[in-house]
Amino acid sequence: MKKHSGLVIAVKLIFVLSLCLLLYSGFQILKAPAEARRALQDWEKKREKASIISLNEQETPLPAGMTVPPQAAKHSQTAYSEGEIIGEIYFPKLDKRIAILEGTQRPQLKKGAGHDIGSAPIGAAGNSVLAGHRDTVFRGIGDLKKDDLIEVETAEGTFIYSMSGSTIVDGDARGVIRQTSGAVLTLITCYPFAYAGPAPDRYLLSATLLRKEPVSLSPRP
Repeated sequence: MKKHSGLVIAVKLIFVLSLCLLLYSGFQILKAPAEARRALQDWEKKREKASIISLNEQETPLPAGMTVPPQAAKHSQTAYSEGEIIGEIYFPKLDKRIAILEGTQRPQLKKGAGHDIGSAPIGAAGNSVLAGHRDTVFRGIGDLKKDDLIEVETAEGTFIYSMSGSTIVDGDARGVIRQTSGAVLTLITCYPFAYAGPAPDRYLLSATLLRKEPVSLSPRP
């Protein structure tokens, strides 16, 4: 009787172990395609990131000569050094904040939007020009419409702009960004937004200054 019971237990144990092995093998078989898909998704993300980096290395959102330089630089605001972080730009509609650096060369545009050194300081009378890459810092600005607000904060205060319009110009055009008597903000990036390789055109967004607010000392939520 004891031998019979031991044999039954042994058979049951073998059955349980075989079942566990079968379930484990089935799980591994089902798991493999999911892991393979995940690996492909990871590669797609890395490839997209590499493509953006490569694309940004080739593109120049603000070509030389596109901005008409001011006849005289008589601005009272603080002069910034090239590469210095001078503030941030906030798009309420996009819920997006971007750092602003002085200069529009590759090192600055890798980190944020670049302020054209030859243009007016933010909030001052004249045309303040900010350049940025279409696939990173300025992604989504094509969704902005007339009267949408744009906030720019510097050490001088927070400047509230209202979008007045947009235009598309040839990337080889020169002198199309002109100086103004009033305080104007111009954002420029490459166009079309969805384009493989260096884009041939430039997208210009214009905004007029509505008001200036003091710098807030309270932390953001």
